[in-house]
Amino acid sequence: MIFLIGLELLLLVILVFAAINFWNIVFRGFAPFVKANQEVIDIIIDNIKPTKGQVIYELGAGTANFLRGLEAKYPEAKLIGIENSFYPYLLAKAKLRKLQSRIDLRRENLYKTDLHGASFIYCYLIPTMMPKLSEKIQKECRPGTIVISYIFSIPNLPIHKTIETKGGNIYFYEV
Repeated sequence: MIFLIGLELLLLVILVFAAINFWNIVFRGFAPFVKANQEVIDIIIDNIKPTKGQVIYELGAGTANFLRGLEAKYPEAKLIGIENSFYPYLLAKAKLRKLQSRIDLRRENLYKTDLHGASFIYCYLIPTMMPKLSEKIQKECRPGTIVISYIFSIPNLPIHKTIETKGGNIYFYEV
């Protein structure tokens, strides 16, 4: 009996999280929780060379796979992940704590995040988010900031380089 009540509560919690994510994706325009594969992350990491003190953002960080890939290779860089959805944020926070990571993962809306200090920005978002993100980048980022977007291009930013992969293009921009 207690097992069935516990199972029902667990299913209810899962249903609530699914409903919240559905609402956020459909009605609020948030990106769904989809990760780039490791091959794509490795290609991006091989094409950037952050130096000591530079700040790297992952917008819509999910479980912060991109930043975790950078962490070992560039220990001098400051790594910041921005994730608004509760479930991926919670998973990432637990994983980062277990790994004793130095990644600063924040639960906040990426449109409200201050990007003035960014040296590099990586995102894998949805097309409907890109126009607003483009305005934010142009307004806040200093010249020389590198912006990387997987699959979906960012309007009104000049493309610096494009890399084709099996899953889609990786776009590199320089503000």
